Amino acid sequence: MPKTDRPRNLNIDKRPNRYLAVHGGYWRVSMAVPKELQAELGTRLIRGLNTKSVAIARMKRGPVVEEFKAKIEAAWAARGGRKRSVLAEAVEVRKLMSSADRNMADFLQQGVDERVQEILEAGGVTWVEVLDEDFGGPSQHPVYTPEAIEEARTFRSVAAGSATPIALHHAEFMASLTIKDRSKLDEPRALSLLLDWMRANEIYPFIENVTPQVARQFERYLQSSTELAWASKAKYLGRLKVYWAWLKKQEFAKENPFYDLTVKKQVAEAEAEEERPYTDTEVQRLFMGEPLEGRAMLDVMAVAALTGARLDAVICLKVGETDEGLFRFKKQKKEKHDRDVPIHPDLYEIVNRRAEGKGPDNDLFPEWPKAKPPSVKPRSSYFSKRFTFYSKKIGVRDEVENKRRSLVNFHSFRRWFITKLEHEGVNGDLIAAIVGHKRGGLTLDRYSSGPKLQAALEAISKVKLPPLDGTPVVETRGLKPMRRKP
Repeated sequence: MPKTDRPRNLNIDKRPNRYLAVHGGYWRVSMAVPKELQAELGTRLIRGLNTKSVAIARMKRGPVVEEFKAKIEAAWAARGGRKRSVLAEAVEVRKLMSSADRNMADFLQQGVDERVQEILEAGGVTWVEVLDEDFGGPSQHPVYTPEAIEEARTFRSVAAGSATPIALHHAEFMASLTIKDRSKLDEPRALSLLLDWMRANEIYPFIENVTPQVARQFERYLQSSTELAWASKAKYLGRLKVYWAWLKKQEFAKENPFYDLTVKKQVAEAEAEEERPYTDTEVQRLFMGEPLEGRAMLDVMAVAALTGARLDAVICLKVGETDEGLFRFKKQKKEKHDRDVPIHPDLYEIVNRRAEGKGPDNDLFPEWPKAKPPSVKPRSSYFSKRFTFYSKKIGVRDEVENKRRSLVNFHSFRRWFITKLEHEGVNGDLIAAIVGHKRGGLTLDRYSSGPKLQAALEAISKVKLPPLDGTPVVETRGLKPMRRKP
């Protein structure tokens, strides 16, 4: 075949910038994660190098690459090893052992002994002469490498069932969960956090190695040594607690070492500022700004602001879920049912424009599609990132030191809507019914079909966006004090 002018493959091992990529003008290390491990580690491992110089990036790359490779190997070990690895072989032998009769078990044990010897010899052997009094003279004895001894010991322990890779049963555990896909993302994150800590402390990732003492050490590390917010620390510890409870129930673990562990809330963190509603001035600036996505973003913002619905519920609306002057929002978080919310009169133009010429199963906001598999991120994930970029660009933020999220964010539209309803004198139970919160008392919450739609429409219609022509806004104040920005 004649030669072509096809570009060279830049991803070969010899390229000088292997594992390096530029983002925002700065170099960073970027390493692909094997498909089998992406649930735990994500699609890529990325670490910024804080330099615009490629020469400096090349010098700083080495330790990060080694750390990433060790992280990937630890993840493989936790799952039971790479395909055709010694560890994966031991897991297969273990499965055969568990269902073998006595004769077959004896045969398999003989195979294990032979395989252990092969592993020891494959690592390299040195013969030394040792005086053996029983034989009346010197004899040759093999000396194996420490690495081979450790690998052989691991093979024997896993094959015998006395050592279990931590993530060996994690896929089965995940399949048993009935929580939303978005919440399931916390499971591998929690496990990855534990595995990183175990790797740093040279604790092999076996279930049997996570004793109550080890679990307490991890809890202390989580408490004092990570930059996570308290809520995230408590969440991840809770997810590990649930996983080990399942392992114990399935008899894969003898105990739940996380059972009585909790992450205490620091005094300073307990007294930290809470996230708050937007002010009318902030709402005005958000709607008068010019997001790159134009109406695609502004329309979502308008529906959220004038219904109090959560972002994912808005983004996922179908055209057929806007019939009869009602939004049919899918249940969110702890809600037990879908709910109908009257469409605010100021939203008719948006709904009619977006529904025109479309079928009932078409998306109302097709500009914000769902992430492609294998990602299980919520459909609203990309919008959320773009909205954060937009709000930073126009300065509608309320940042607090050592707090990951701004005190105002997209969810502040929901808080703003609820605040406006209360300021208009709307009954608290009616507000709760409109926004999907639990209403007061068993009678209303379980036995009633809800308030009249007309009452809800009248209440919602009282909420108005601030003037969008630049007219100065006169803020209405609630009884709850607002933080004074520095």
